[in-house]
Amino acid sequence: MLMMQPRTHKPVESSRPLRPGRQARLTVFAVVALLLAAVPAMAFTAEQVDKGRDLFRLQCARCHGPDGQGITNIYRNMTAPPLIAPSAFPLNPRPYQKMRHFQFRSVRDIYEFASAVMPADQPASLSADDYWDVISFLLNANGTAVNGQPLNENNAAGMPLAKLQARGKQTASNEEPLPAPAGNAPVVEGQGGAQR
Repeated sequence: MLMMQPRTHKPVESSRPLRPGRQARLTVFAVVALLLAAVPAMAFTAEQVDKGRDLFRLQCARCHGPDGQGITNIYRNMTAPPLIAPSAFPLNPRPYQKMRHFQFRSVRDIYEFASAVMPADQPASLSADDYWDVISFLLNANGTAVNGQPLNENNAAGMPLAKLQARGKQTASNEEPLPAPAGNAPVVEGQGGAQR
């Protein structure tokens, strides 16, 4: 009777061991990749939406309208674009926009713009948290659900706007626009209606 001995697997040894600096870089890369994979596509809290709604009414509505619909010829032939509409946050600046000169690819881009030049009559006058709260409110009012993770500088760059921008293109081809947010209550991820 022929008996087979079980094979033992030995780790493959490289002829060149990893240098400490290279090993550290690979470890950092692996950790960053894991963290980025864990960041949700859109992240903000219901508390941010509530605070953002109040800030929007106090700081933004005077130019962008009480429902975020935008206002034409608000000051010196300037138009405040809609912020709550299927056409909100397009990739490229609108032809009439005089203040925006770069593309909105991520939520971070919105923050960079808003925190530098908004409100137009008092640029950069809000705190960083206030800007994140207003952006959370606007994302939610445009149909993005709350998921309980705070919106901040750390996760905004990894939050693309392509879905919202695609919605604007669909509406341009005769689809119904989104209704104004009912009661402005935050929409919670995984729940059909607005929740408070």
